[in-house]
Amino acid sequence: MVLFTGLVAAVLVTAPAEALAGGNGGFAGAFLRMGLGARAQALGDAQVASPRGGYGSFYNPAGLARLKQPTASLSYSSLALDRRFYYLGLAVPLRGFAGLSAGWIYSGVGNLRAYNSIGEDTGEIDHGLHAVYFSFGLSLIGIAQQSGSLKGLPADLLAIGISVKFLRETLDDNADFSYKGTGVGVDLGILTHPAPFLWLGYQLKDVGSQLKSNTNNIFERGTSLDNQFPISQRIGAQVATPLPGLVALYDFEWSDAGAKDHHLGAEWHGPGFDLRLGYDDNRLTAGLGFDFRALDRLNLVLDYAFVDDA
Repeated sequence: MVLFTGLVAAVLVTAPAEALAGGNGGFAGAFLRMGLGARAQALGDAQVASPRGGYGSFYNPAGLARLKQPTASLSYSSLALDRRFYYLGLAVPLRGFAGLSAGWIYSGVGNLRAYNSIGEDTGEIDHGLHAVYFSFGLSLIGIAQQSGSLKGLPADLLAIGISVKFLRETLDDNADFSYKGTGVGVDLGILTHPAPFLWLGYQLKDVGSQLKSNTNNIFERGTSLDNQFPISQRIGAQVATPLPGLVALYDFEWSDAGAKDHHLGAEWHGPGFDLRLGYDDNRLTAGLGFDFRALDRLNLVLDYAFVDDA
């Protein structure tokens, strides 16, 4: 029987985007450095060695290789200054040793007052940022075992993954004023399970990510813009502690823009629910999750996160 898991996440966040994006906040692509999903946010964004379902491909696409059942994910974040942040995704396993996912991230704000160069009110404009992800994860040991090789090794010993994301930014008033930027980026990931109590992960993020745009529709003498995203890397671990149901997580993240961030988390698995605490580069985080069966073939996971405005 095939089970289908639905993940619903709600995140209550009051910090500004620059704080959520860490030391890279002044560079393009901040909306992709805010973290994704309530579980990850509650665990201090320490996820590169603990990717789960559709959200996991955001942190480490190699995690799709261990997907056991189709998973739909929906996330909503309430941000300061009336900003919105949504995620919608679907992930499916492939033959037991690979996984595939697609997802859409949207971040934006509407009804902004607009003024021309002499201070006249010209109405309202909307701003939106989009990223459409296509991700694939593969267990190298698992696929080798399909041909009879490496039978003595655990199938989940080593997995790799890749995400290709299509980027778009819009700023317009649905009339004469229009600004659009587009681009493509790539994320790469590695996930290994060298011991029963230990997972290790690595991610290389935003390779080639950029937003290319042209301001000819805004100014008489427009120009072409090429806003590069900082390339970031993560290494991390998930460790099962001697205490029943308790796991500890740690990520170290750095970028070519000079940012260096530490992410810590702890998760306790109880009967039908999880408790989570985290530390995300000077911000305390917390959350909880509920796992229950809704129908014969449907599991529902409801996660909440509370992120401190530090």
